[in-house]
Amino acid sequence: MDGSSAIDYPLLAREVSYHVLSSFTVQLWDIVITLRSEIEFIWPKPWNSFFKWLYLSLRYFSLATQIFHQFAVPYFNSGKASRSSCFAWYVYSALVAQFQTTAVEIILAVQVYALFNRSRRIAIVLGSLMTLEYIILAIVITGYFHRIPSIPHCILSKPPYQIIYPTIVAVALQSTLLGLALIKHILARRAGWGRAPLVSLLIRDGMATYFVLCVMLFCVGLFCELRDERAVIMFFWVIPITSSCGCRLIVNMQRMVVAEKLVPRSPITSEIEVEFSFQSM
Repeated sequence: MDGSSAIDYPLLAREVSYHVLSSFTVQLWDIVITLRSEIEFIWPKPWNSFFKWLYLSLRYFSLATQIFHQFAVPYFNSGKASRSSCFAWYVYSALVAQFQTTAVEIILAVQVYALFNRSRRIAIVLGSLMTLEYIILAIVITGYFHRIPSIPHCILSKPPYQIIYPTIVAVALQSTLLGLALIKHILARRAGWGRAPLVSLLIRDGMATYFVLCVMLFCVGLFCELRDERAVIMFFWVIPITSSCGCRLIVNMQRMVVAEKLVPRSPITSEIEVEFSFQSM
């Protein structure tokens, strides 16, 4: 007897649908409560600003994917999805999740890059870790997704344990980013400007983001380790979590930059402001 026959797929499908709607609701709620800050600090920026586009992508691309899921998930849970559609879904979910995570990593990486005075070595280390994430993800996609099981609810198939590998790299990258920021903070305190508002902001936001993302990645790894058919739930929550973290990082940085223009600035403050003024990016 096939082990999958003992699984109540309709029940699991309903549970997944609840999470799809819940994550969408959280996404909308986050947009509403941060809209004022977005209008004040993001909209006035020029359209050639890299971080403006990154913010809008994190905010509204995420919203578009959540709207898409409201229609796509019922189809994949209906038992009528073709094998090719299932393959496309898994590639799509892997790439979207990685894009969302990478967007947040880029924001944190640029902050650390600025703290270290645009060190080429720092850029190479961080860039290598990000590249490694995508290489491992590509290996996982090509090595597993052709073995997608032929079950009525392919969205509920057991996740490959290999997903834990890019998860480990992501945690390593987050740890590296936080570690570098803390090292610079300690050095700054010894130099007498460790309490500069922008330095304190980077440490505070970096630690908060590190904690949130590590908890999220731990849950992803746990679902994969347990081979739980509901692992797709984590994908739906990765989107609003990374969107919220990334958008807040950008808004908080821009808010501080605006405030710093009104007071005398230390060398490190001026350096970071160049990175986050959004005028050159």
